[in-house]
Amino acid sequence: MEDTLTRPDVVLFELSNYIRPKLQENKFRDWVLNGRNNSFYGYIIDRYNGSPTNAAIINSYVDLIYGQGLSAKNTLNPDWLKLKAILKPKDIKRIVSDFELYGEACFEIIQTKGKKLSSISHIPKEKVAPSIAKDNVIESYWICNDWGKIAQNPPLQVDAFSGKHAKEIFVIRPYKAGKDYFSDPDYLAGMPYAEMEEEIANLNINSIKNGLSAGYIINVPDGKALSPEEKDAFEQLIKQKLTGSPNASRFILSFNGRDAEITITPFPVNENVHKQWEFLTGEARQQLLTAHRVTSPMLFGIKDNTGLGNNADELDTAEAQLMKRVVKPKQNYITEALEEVLEAYGMSLDLHFIPLTEKVSSPTQLRSHKEDVLTKLADQLIDKGEVLDESWVLLTSNEVDYDTDDEVYKIQLASTGTARPNAKSVQDSKDIKILYRYTGHPSPQREFCQKMMMADKLYRKEDIVMMGSQAVNPGFGMDGADTYDIWLYKGGGKLSDNYPGGTCRHKWYREIYLKVDGEIDVNSPLAKKITTTEAKSRGYKVPVNEQLVPVAPHDNR
Repeated sequence: MEDTLTRPDVVLFELSNYIRPKLQENKFRDWVLNGRNNSFYGYIIDRYNGSPTNAAIINSYVDLIYGQGLSAKNTLNPDWLKLKAILKPKDIKRIVSDFELYGEACFEIIQTKGKKLSSISHIPKEKVAPSIAKDNVIESYWICNDWGKIAQNPPLQVDAFSGKHAKEIFVIRPYKAGKDYFSDPDYLAGMPYAEMEEEIANLNINSIKNGLSAGYIINVPDGKALSPEEKDAFEQLIKQKLTGSPNASRFILSFNGRDAEITITPFPVNENVHKQWEFLTGEARQQLLTAHRVTSPMLFGIKDNTGLGNNADELDTAEAQLMKRVVKPKQNYITEALEEVLEAYGMSLDLHFIPLTEKVSSPTQLRSHKEDVLTKLADQLIDKGEVLDESWVLLTSNEVDYDTDDEVYKIQLASTGTARPNAKSVQDSKDIKILYRYTGHPSPQREFCQKMMMADKLYRKEDIVMMGSQAVNPGFGMDGADTYDIWLYKGGGKLSDNYPGGTCRHKWYREIYLKVDGEIDVNSPLAKKITTTEAKSRGYKVPVNEQLVPVAPHDNR
């Protein structure tokens, strides 16, 4: 009797509900985890992998947020070219994916020894944990590949973003009331329905494997003679074997008298059970759509029977509202975070994501646009050229000498910072000026080479080298890069480290001018010329340059 009163002999097993983990603040180690071993991120990933509706919505949002990629209002801005070099599209896409999945994302910022921005790269948010805040400020973050095995993966502490350290972490975390360390996904309320959808799928599969049985009653003979501890052990064994959605259906365990036999009786199958699953499946899907603020299921490849958003006009309206009210704010969080970092390094850009459904220009329009951009950038180099007045006379014109020691030039160039076409070159002396002319094949094919040959100007070495940091000839760098060393590779670029040649047939010619009195036409074929040897005899040391300078890329194949 005592056993009957203190413990029932018939037990009904049910699935347990998920409880959101509490923050794990470790004052000794100075970090805060999002659940035990940062486990909440794993729970989010499981709900993404297990729920088809949840996965479809998240994937679609990632595509809508990223669109056709990140861009800037002024793509001719040198800061945009720098950003393209330090932040790759794959990192942007991963940042977007984390932000949509977790409601937060982070990236690592590396700066050079000169305190300039070197790179921005994505870091998986599930690997990052904040330090305990001091005066409501998180001063650093911890990175660990596996928070469940910190002994094998010692966490690394990195400073929070301030623009003052060689390596920093920026966390994109929208403000949410009561959330001091983490920002939950905005669809958090729909999580149980994602799990419901997953469990329904598992149960249906298992029911099919079990012959569509709804469950069982297990009668255990002489069960009353067992002690409470023995009953607990027996129940635990059965539970491990039979419960949970992978083994699906419920069972009832009954401890009977000595005379009873061991029997397993299937539950009667309810003819309307399929309607119950249909209702629960529909309810789970609808609640997930609501949690994600979906304006029309059709935009996410989910067919419904409401009639809402099932024609072109309604879909366009639904998409416009979705982009305006849901997608655009998420894009702004990401672009504003990047702009904040760039501003700290003196870079000013108005960033935006190109819409996924933006009309694509025709090939002719795209080619015209590229030519316009190329023309403007090439003109920047040409504008740096000069035509000498009559107080200068050409001494000699020849292919550039080889150079193995140019350290003085490099140091002085680094100190100038910007191109100055009319300034004195570090290669000049008081009465002698060293300039370079773009020359070579008389019938150039590329527009860059055509413009350079037509301009027929003279350039300081500093200005030519400086333009190697800008896309004056986009697409002709190593492996198709937009920037490359024009001083060495002219209009042909560098194909690869193992194949440094190109197809350009042009090169730089060095021209040495002597400052004289009187009216002399520098461009006249009658202008007086002297040799490099004679220039040296006048006390001028003619500089030498890199051996690739006087060689057309085509001849270096």
